[in-house]
Amino acid sequence: MKKWLPCFLIGSALAVQCAVSAESRPILESIEWTDIWVTHANKRSLPRVLLAGDSITRGYYRIVEKKLAGKAHCARFATSMFLANPDYLETLKILLKRYDFAVIHINNGLHGRGYSEEQYAKGFPPLFKLLKTYAPRAKIIWAATTPVRERGHAAKIDENATRRVRERNRIAFEFMKKRGIPVDDLFSPVLDHPEYFQSDGVHYNAKGYQVLGGQVAAAISKALNGGGRPEAWR
Repeated sequence: MKKWLPCFLIGSALAVQCAVSAESRPILESIEWTDIWVTHANKRSLPRVLLAGDSITRGYYRIVEKKLAGKAHCARFATSMFLANPDYLETLKILLKRYDFAVIHINNGLHGRGYSEEQYAKGFPPLFKLLKTYAPRAKIIWAATTPVRERGHAAKIDENATRRVRERNRIAFEFMKKRGIPVDDLFSPVLDHPEYFQSDGVHYNAKGYQVLGGQVAAAISKALNGGGRPEAWR
């Protein structure tokens, strides 16, 4: 028994190490991308806000930036990385360490088809631990994930994709409600408006982005004007 015990322990340790490595390895899409854009990076004359999300966020960013002109400097962190991807937090950390954000308007949930909703739920505690550590004074606004329509037939909702979006929104809403974090519902205003969508069923046309951007800008303006308390979720 004494001769076999060390070998058994080494084998077990290697098995555990392999299991941990496999679990932490991100599930990637065919194309992974990240777009970081920081305006007036060398100035501190106005509060700085961060719009974190995906290509939908990138689509309404210019509208929000225009509406907040003279009120805030805007930055964006748009990416295909899913909340449960460890690289997501590591990349976000770079921004949070470099810049002092007064408001962070954040969304994640449209990508990550290979991840389960259980994995999505497990991604929130590490995210908010990161925000608490590196952006302790920021007011956090969570944004709902937007619905999906059928590619090439935007008049019809993609039931499977939108069902998953609804579930992820439910998970996010419950987490935010327990911590007193305001939610910007970007799902409802576009749900029954196929005329807002492009033919791919995911992205929006100019009218759709105007609707989303106007709502996001209003939510951020409210936070900048004193709405909500930065310590509410601590």
